[in-house]
Amino acid sequence: MFGGNLNVVKIAFDAILEGVIIIDSDAQIVFANKAIERNLGYEVNKLIGKDFYFLVPKLFQKAHKEYFKSFFKDPANLSSYNVRTIIGLHKNGNIVPLEIKFTCFEHTNRIYAQALLTDISERKVKEKENKIEKIELEEAVKKHTSKLEKVVRQLRDTNQALKSEIQKKNKAKKEARKALIAERELSQLKTRFLSLASHEFRTPLSGILTSATLISKYTTKGQENITKHIGVIKMMVNHLSNILDDFMSLERIEEGDIHYKFSSFCFNELMEIIIKEANSLLKVGQSIHYSPCIECPKIYQDKRIIQIIITNILYNAIKYSPENSPIDISVTSKNKIKIKITDKGIGIPKKDKKNIFERFFRASNATHLQGTGIGLNIVKANIEGLGGTIHFKSKENKGSTFVIKIPKDVKL
Repeated sequence: MFGGNLNVVKIAFDAILEGVIIIDSDAQIVFANKAIERNLGYEVNKLIGKDFYFLVPKLFQKAHKEYFKSFFKDPANLSSYNVRTIIGLHKNGNIVPLEIKFTCFEHTNRIYAQALLTDISERKVKEKENKIEKIELEEAVKKHTSKLEKVVRQLRDTNQALKSEIQKKNKAKKEARKALIAERELSQLKTRFLSLASHEFRTPLSGILTSATLISKYTTKGQENITKHIGVIKMMVNHLSNILDDFMSLERIEEGDIHYKFSSFCFNELMEIIIKEANSLLKVGQSIHYSPCIECPKIYQDKRIIQIIITNILYNAIKYSPENSPIDISVTSKNKIKIKITDKGIGIPKKDKKNIFERFFRASNATHLQGTGIGLNIVKANIEGLGGTIHFKSKENKGSTFVIKIPKDVKL
């Protein structure tokens, strides 16, 4: 085939440890070295002229035919270096794993493929052993991991139990602290209550005593002064009565014992009564500007409670406003009756606004004026009890506006 000294070529190829086979474009073997006999058991002389496919099991021959067909189809690919792992068929019928490396060359205008075959049986055995070792190692790791996970779970459960115990203890501490704070606040409230009650009762009682003493000194000629002091006594008695009513309302709210009495009444008529009574308390030069609701029908509500609510806000406007200042009241009606009361009084300091509805709280700029600090707390509780709302806007030394919204037909 090659011409020249073939013996030298053959000796050189026989010296190679890997098996060497040269195949023509028809897949016929034209050359093989001695290593092929060692790897596959076939005598070299008997391989020449045979198809390369018989060196592999029949199951794989079709695939190899397709591969060789594509290998020789495009001459541009003949210079590529191909490495594949194939299953070889030993002469004795045993399967031999082989690594085959293809190179191609041209000789006398014909294309040939040179296949370098290496028996990789030991490597495969080693790979299998390594795979088994890997599986065993993975199983051992998995087993130890499982044990570790169990320990971690136990630690986590213990940690969770400790955390839960700590949380319970912290919760108990917080509750004990809250109870202590509540007890202190209650003690402070009681002290403040006694102080306020003492002060609030002392002032009207002093006025009543003074007026009664003066009345006893007047003759019938001092009828005008007598009438004046009788008016003062009535006002002081009413003031005491209102204070007692507030305390009783506070007690009912505290105990949750509020029972509303609903009835149908004309809201405008109620407002006229409230404003008429308030006129007797106005300071010098103070005036009430009232814009009634044109379309306010009869409503179904607790008349007495609504009167207490509006009166309380209106009396505060009078008390905390200076002389010669107006107090504006407007009433509108849509889904709810909206009462808006605006004054030009001392207003509420910014820092006190958040606490203005708290029980016994008094704004820092109002401590010199009479008051128990429970009126707005009672107002808010009653408004919410009737399904209404209250909010306000205020600026210190500029005045306040309170807006009350009450359902026209309460459904509780």
